[in-house]
Amino acid sequence: MIGNDRPRAVDRTGWVALVAYGVVAVPLAVAVGRLLAGPGSHVYLADDLALIDLHTRVALRWHQQLGAFDRYNWNHPGPSYFYLLSVFYRMFGSGPKALFVGSTTLNALAALGCVAVVHRRTSPTRALWAAVSLGLLIVILTTTGSGTMTYSEGALGALVSPWNPMVIIFPLVLLALLAAAAGGSTVSFVWAVVVGSYVIQTDISTVPLSAVFLAVGAVGWTATVVVPRVLGSLAWRVRSRWTWILGAAGVLTFVVMWIPPLVQQVTDHPGNLGLIVRFFSRSHSIQSWGSAWWAAVASVAVVVRGPAEVMAVILGHRPDREVLVVAVFVAVVLIGTVVGAAGVLQRRRFTLGLGVATVLGCGITVLAAKQVIGPIYGYLMIWAVTVPVVGLIGVGTVAVSASPVPRHAATLRRLPVARLALVGIGCLVCALSVLQVVRIPPLTAASDPQVGRLVALTTPLLPHRGTVLVNDAGAGGRRDELLDVERFIGLVDALDVAGFHPKVNSFWRAQFGPGYLTRGTEGHRIGLSTWTPSSPRRHGYVGRVGDMAVTVTVTGTVVPVG
Repeated sequence: MIGNDRPRAVDRTGWVALVAYGVVAVPLAVAVGRLLAGPGSHVYLADDLALIDLHTRVALRWHQQLGAFDRYNWNHPGPSYFYLLSVFYRMFGSGPKALFVGSTTLNALAALGCVAVVHRRTSPTRALWAAVSLGLLIVILTTTGSGTMTYSEGALGALVSPWNPMVIIFPLVLLALLAAAAGGSTVSFVWAVVVGSYVIQTDISTVPLSAVFLAVGAVGWTATVVVPRVLGSLAWRVRSRWTWILGAAGVLTFVVMWIPPLVQQVTDHPGNLGLIVRFFSRSHSIQSWGSAWWAAVASVAVVVRGPAEVMAVILGHRPDREVLVVAVFVAVVLIGTVVGAAGVLQRRRFTLGLGVATVLGCGITVLAAKQVIGPIYGYLMIWAVTVPVVGLIGVGTVAVSASPVPRHAATLRRLPVARLALVGIGCLVCALSVLQVVRIPPLTAASDPQVGRLVALTTPLLPHRGTVLVNDAGAGGRRDELLDVERFIGLVDALDVAGFHPKVNSFWRAQFGPGYLTRGTEGHRIGLSTWTPSSPRRHGYVGRVGDMAVTVTVTGTVVPVG
C-alpha cells in the first residue's frame, strides 16, 4: 500500500522553508508594490478588461451572478473571480489600479498556496524545489511585448493581467497539487474542489484539465480514505478540530460560490448554464487531429518558449522550431511517467498523483484542442503551461525522496551541500524574477488613449450622476470595427467609474447584464458611428476619435459645445 509522503525523519530546516516562500513572495510583492505606488488615475481600459472592471463594481453591490462574457454570446459559469476582486475594490477604491492589484495578489496567494501544499505534504527542501519551479513560471509570465499578449491583455504582461484566461494559471497549479495531496486527506480534496470550481467559473476552457486534476484527486481520496473506512480498516473520525473547521469551510465555500449561477439559471430565461449546455451539445465543426496536436505541443512548450509563441498566432499549424516543441511535449510526458513510477516504487501518494496528473494533462491538452470551435486562439490554450510546471514540481518530490532508496543514493536531504546549492538557485531565480517584474511597464501603459479621448469629449456635456444611453451605431471601418467595439465597451466602463449611469440596448445584454439595459427614459444619448466627411453636420457632433464620429444629444436636440 502506498504510504504517506513525509519522511520518517522530518527535515526540520525551517530556514529552507522561509527561503521557499520568499522565492515566490518577493517578486509578487514587488509587482503589487509597483502597482500601488504608480499613478492609477486617468487609466482607461477597453474590451474584456473594461467588462471585468465593470462587473467587479456590480459584485460590490452583490448583484453579479455570472462570470466574464464569452465571444459565443454566453458567460463563463460563475462570478467567484469578481467577488474576490471586489475585496480589493473596497480596500483601494474602484478602478484599474485595484483591478490589477487584485489580480496580482490573487496570483501571489495561489503561488504561496502551492508552496504551502508541498511543504505540508513533504519537506522544506521539496517546497523550495517547488518554489523554484514557480519562480520560473513567474519569469515566463512577466514577458512583455507586442507578441506576448492580445489587445485585451494590455501592455503589462500575463503576471499582473486581470484577464480571466491569465488569472487561472497559478490556481490551476494549486488545483493539481491539492488533487495530488487528496490521497489520505479529505481537507485537500475538498479544497481541490473549491479551487477547481473557481478556475472553471473564471474560464470555462479549463474544464478538461480541471476535470483531469479533480479526477486524480477523487481517485486518490476514494482509494485511501473512503474505501478503507467502508471496509472498516479505518475509523470514521476527525483528527483535529482544525481539520473539521477547514473541511466545513471548504464545503460551505463551494456551496456559496455556486448559488449565484444556479439562481440566474432558474430566474432568467434563457439561463446561462442552459445556454452553455445547449451550445456544446450542438454539432460544430471541430479541429482535425493534426491541428489539435500542433496546438497542444505549442501550448505546452510555452514553458520554454514564452507566451509570444501562442498568443501572437492562431494555433493548429506547424509552429516554428517544431522539433523543439515536440521534444518539450515528449519530455513532459516522460517526466510524468517517471514521476508516477517513482511514486509507486517509493510508496509516495503525493508523487504518484503529480506524475499521473502530468501524463493525463498532456493527453487532455490534445483532446481539448481538438474540441475547439473556430480558430484556436492562443488564450484558449495558454492554461497548458501549467502541465509541465506540475511535472517539474513532481521531479522535486522524487529527487529529495528519503525512503525507500539505496544507501548509496545521494539525496538532497542527505547532502547539505546539495541543499545549499538549491537555496542558491532559489535566490538566483528570485532575483531574476524581481528584475523581470521591475521591467514591467507602469499601469498607465495599459490605458487606451482612444477611450480617454471619448471620455474627454463626452463627460463635460453630461449631468453629474445622470443616466445616458451609449449607442454603437456601427462605428469604424471594416478593418478596425472590432477595435471600435472594444472602445465602445471601454467608454461605458469609464462613464460608470466616473459616477454616471450608462445604459446600452438589448444587443449588449450578455456583455453588460440586465442592470445596464436601457429603459428608454435616458435624457442623454452618446452615439458612436463611422466618421465620414458629412459627420460634423450631424446633430450633437462633438468630435472625431480614430474612425469614430461622436455625438451627444439631449432628447434629440443639439448639445452646445463649450
